[in-house]
Amino acid sequence: MTPKKTTAPNYFSAFPVYLIGLLLLLFSCRKENTFSRNAETLRFSADTVYLDTVFTGVGSSTRELRVFNPTNENLIVNSIGLGKGAQSPFRLNVNGASTVLARDVEILAGDSIYLFVEVTANTGGAFELLFTDSIVFNTGGNVQDVKLVTLARDAYFHYPDSILEIAQDPFPPLRIPYSFVNCNAVWQADKPHVVYGYAVIPNGCQLQIEAGAQVHFHNNSGLWVANGGSLKVDPNNMGDYENPVVFQGDRLEPFYRDIPGQWGGVLGGLFFQGQSVDNVINNAIVKNATTGIRLDSNTAAQPNVLLNNVRVWNHSRVGIYGGYGNLQAQNVVVANCGLYGFYALGGSYSFLQSTFANYWSQSNRSTPVIGLVNFFEFDSEVFVRNIEKAYFGNCIVYGRLESEFGVGEFPTGFVNYEFDHGLMRLNPFPEDNSYDINDATRFKTVTFNMSPNFIDTDVNNYELDTLSPAMNTGSTGIGIQVPLDIKGQLRSFGGLPDLGAYERIE
Repeated sequence: MTPKKTTAPNYFSAFPVYLIGLLLLLFSCRKENTFSRNAETLRFSADTVYLDTVFTGVGSSTRELRVFNPTNENLIVNSIGLGKGAQSPFRLNVNGASTVLARDVEILAGDSIYLFVEVTANTGGAFELLFTDSIVFNTGGNVQDVKLVTLARDAYFHYPDSILEIAQDPFPPLRIPYSFVNCNAVWQADKPHVVYGYAVIPNGCQLQIEAGAQVHFHNNSGLWVANGGSLKVDPNNMGDYENPVVFQGDRLEPFYRDIPGQWGGVLGGLFFQGQSVDNVINNAIVKNATTGIRLDSNTAAQPNVLLNNVRVWNHSRVGIYGGYGNLQAQNVVVANCGLYGFYALGGSYSFLQSTFANYWSQSNRSTPVIGLVNFFEFDSEVFVRNIEKAYFGNCIVYGRLESEFGVGEFPTGFVNYEFDHGLMRLNPFPEDNSYDINDATRFKTVTFNMSPNFIDTDVNNYELDTLSPAMNTGSTGIGIQVPLDIKGQLRSFGGLPDLGAYERIE
């Protein structure tokens, strides 16, 4: 008897039929998304968007607006657009697309979308103008709007017209954009000045900056005083503590008010090259650069840079860098820098009634507020650059580190320094034995490791509190050379003057 042949069911061949049936079932149960064009009321994250003050013709930072659909229906917003249309100085971005008017914008029930706004305004020559517009929303005939507001300022713009290339084999050449300042130019204080690249004061020429002028620098920009050039900042001493010349970045948003590293290219912010002559900076603030002030390769016997009533702070690297410079300074505050407040690699320097403070909080810092070094290494060879003089009279040197003063001295050269009446934070037992606090020729009548009790270092207020040990401990002989403090107040000569740039007036 021949056995009956049976065949197993082919489930695998049937699988596509089952799958198609299942998918049809799922799709038949799925509710199609529908969108309403009803007249509904949207909600917004703000009723007015304030964009920060900008310079005429310069774009702003971006602001966002969140638009909410508070209903339980999916909505179509018929249109979202700028009230002034193509004539508006504002720019609008909806769903990733830059537009003047967007149509049929979908917002899911209970969901939201983001809009982004920028502005580029032109004052037409007026010093300052207020610009307004609105974003208009039409949802099924219900019209709503959100106001847009910004302030624009006119300015003097200084643009580069040349490129300096510096070879640095095997790397690509270093390119520095620059332009020459007109010989014997005067930068007035009636409008801000905005510098792109380096503004160069050439040999035989002078730039004068009036009291109270505001000078703004774009990223990687600065002011370069070339050999034989001269910079005069408030040369007639017409400004004061409340009306200083301010050197700063070109971002006007409040967020950038105290952000370091906004300007200053490879040469630093204010760069005094070699034999630049008769440079004077009175009543000024230099802030928020990479390196604030740099002096380089000056072999003159007399100081070529004079600083008086100057605040140098919030720099990502160094406040004042002396690469063999020659500087005379009084009533100077150097504070809150990423590496050093004052760093000297050879040269000659004198500071009277000055405050050096470093409470840098941007990142960990291991370098002191003052560093004096007389050598550098290049291609395994040591080059010595002696520090002929580093004199600090009636000064405060303080900060968060255990020691806020450091010396790097190569034995074939020398570092000639003296702290004459002062208050310092200093480890009395340095591991490298680079200094001896008992050496009276180096540290003359100096108080160590007692907090100066600054009023508020978080906002760069280095005035002395009522219990400061820096009060009435200075040298009269030094103080009388600088009879007024940084704020123009008369120093006390009935008793002893205070240390640092500020005299405490009770």
